[in-house]
Amino acid sequence: MTEVVISGLTRSFGAARAVDRLSLSIASGEFVSLLGPSGCGKTTTLKLIAGFEEAEHGSIAFDGRDVSALPPERRDIGMVFQSYALFPHMTVARNLAFGLEMRKVSRAEIATRVARVLEMVQLRGMEERYPRELSGGQQQRVALARALVIEPSILLLDEPLANLDARLRDEMRVFIRDLQRRVGITTIYVTHDQAEAMTMSDRVVVMFGGRIAQAGAPEAIYERPADARVASFVGQANLLPGIVVATGDEAKIRTVFGDCAADGLDGTAPGAAVRVLLRPEAITLAPAGIGTTATEGVVEGRYYLGAMVNYRIRLPDGSDVEAHSLTQTRFAEGQRVAVRPPAAPLWVVPEAP
Repeated sequence: MTEVVISGLTRSFGAARAVDRLSLSIASGEFVSLLGPSGCGKTTTLKLIAGFEEAEHGSIAFDGRDVSALPPERRDIGMVFQSYALFPHMTVARNLAFGLEMRKVSRAEIATRVARVLEMVQLRGMEERYPRELSGGQQQRVALARALVIEPSILLLDEPLANLDARLRDEMRVFIRDLQRRVGITTIYVTHDQAEAMTMSDRVVVMFGGRIAQAGAPEAIYERPADARVASFVGQANLLPGIVVATGDEAKIRTVFGDCAADGLDGTAPGAAVRVLLRPEAITLAPAGIGTTATEGVVEGRYYLGAMVNYRIRLPDGSDVEAHSLTQTRFAEGQRVAVRPPAAPLWVVPEAP
């Protein structure tokens, strides 16, 4: 297991700065996902770590050893690509053995390692098949096995599940995460899929414009986003206007729902205009006018999703909120409903810098 320390990493393509003074430390054995929209610099960052791109400034260290000037083959990394990059003319066993042969590993050791890693990725018995004879999920596991068979210090994955259908993506998320925990290898995973990052990672690094907007545990990223961009990118977010009523131990925000307890008000004075985060699943809906003083709204849209129904509610101030209902109660479009925020303090979301 290897610690990775990235310091002030910068990479430009012409006038466009893909990675901008990025610094990040990844603990030994940690699973970290780089999450962000297309063009945010996450894949370029991964290529810089792998040695496929050269940084203009900054450094990359593995266990305290600067590897910035080393070529990819001397960095002791395993890489899994979105396209799998399997050799179509080689069997599964030959695909796995190729990297070991290039490293002059003995035939006996190659056989042992190939057998061990095929067992690890649950592909025993498929040694003589060609990639074209495998399903997408099986090909992805071969690509993962090929990266692991060389016993690298660090595993890098660049959107490896993008070409799989929804069911296979769900299966492979669990498979990759469980495998990483068993092997204990330091893993850096690139994705634009929030569900992948949130379900698989020890820590999520959200990127915009070549910079880190926030890095933290999935729960922190989701529940306490650093700014409005992070809140909107990670999951569905209602960002509602509010006015600071009180700060300190009993901080309160005046919103369309009345005065609500608030968190995240450090440095904000009473009277300041702010925005608060309200996730759809945190909103409670009930029939309107049944002995309740809750804020009422009108159902503007209703979208059945199987396990839940997603509602778009128009509030008295003219704003809309998205709300998820997991109950058996169903509301029709045009129906008035009582809308209640959570009892827990609402998170005040700063504007993006």
